[in-house]
Amino acid sequence: MNTSSLSSACSFSGVALDSCGTQHAPHCTAPLAQKAESAQLPFHPCFNEKAHGRIARIHVPIAPRCNLACGYCERVISPSPDLTGPGSASEVLSPEQGIERTMKFLQQYGDKSIVGIAGPGDPLANPETMTFLERMQEEAPHIATCLCTNGLALPQYAEKLIELRINTLTVTVNGVTPSVIAQMQPRVLDSGTWLTGEEAGHLLISRQMEGLRKVAGHMTLKINMVIAPEINMSEVEAVMQLAVDSKVQVFNPMPLIPRHALRFTRKPTHDEIKHIYSLCPPSLSLFTKCKQCRADAAGIHGKEHSKCPTIV
Repeated sequence: MNTSSLSSACSFSGVALDSCGTQHAPHCTAPLAQKAESAQLPFHPCFNEKAHGRIARIHVPIAPRCNLACGYCERVISPSPDLTGPGSASEVLSPEQGIERTMKFLQQYGDKSIVGIAGPGDPLANPETMTFLERMQEEAPHIATCLCTNGLALPQYAEKLIELRINTLTVTVNGVTPSVIAQMQPRVLDSGTWLTGEEAGHLLISRQMEGLRKVAGHMTLKINMVIAPEINMSEVEAVMQLAVDSKVQVFNPMPLIPRHALRFTRKPTHDEIKHIYSLCPPSLSLFTKCKQCRADAAGIHGKEHSKCPTIV
């Protein structure tokens, strides 16, 4: 995507591109035109609905630090199964411990499994992430690797992620208008300084767009959007358009889990989620089965505690 398309993607938002326990989304059947592309997606349980419940994944909790303050995120180190989301983990591992756990996991679940990093902070705010991914390339270069990030540091690490042959990348984009983004993610850490309000929102969306442009075509991309109806429902179509313009393949709308600063903000209704599904353009594959997993999730979705135990 070139600079002109970047400007077009956010022309409606006022963004100036200058130098500067577990919540399930209500299940609805997406239009067939949006489902038709699933065969072209990697067989990844968080990207391809045909793989969901069939392919194992492990989230390796080696990234405790974060460069954003999200209103809906609580980073908690606790084994409690009631705590969901990538901000929750039983413990934080070193890259070496993460490799050891991953190798045990692959021995049990096989080489078609997905190895990902989703937290409990942001992977790109932790140098341990690159150490782990480099070790994975040495130990098991044939294994598909995955990363979930807020995108703030994506421009900085785009070339490195391409070099490390990351297969799939998820970026959480909650809006395109700085004032709306600021309500979802009120503070951004940039070069050691915390920015707030619309200044923070502008920086975040600009970095997300720049980072997506740099990695497009090198890996399969997904945009997650946390849906808080009272805040960012009006931004859904704009985020979808950004995804299309950025050559993103998958769109994943995630119902808000009311907590932390947004604990009094309501989650979307079934009809609101169904309406969002209906807006998804045919050029985007809609993902509807997200379980908003913990940063240390391991196994096959929905079967972690039955015949497919978590690796410890």
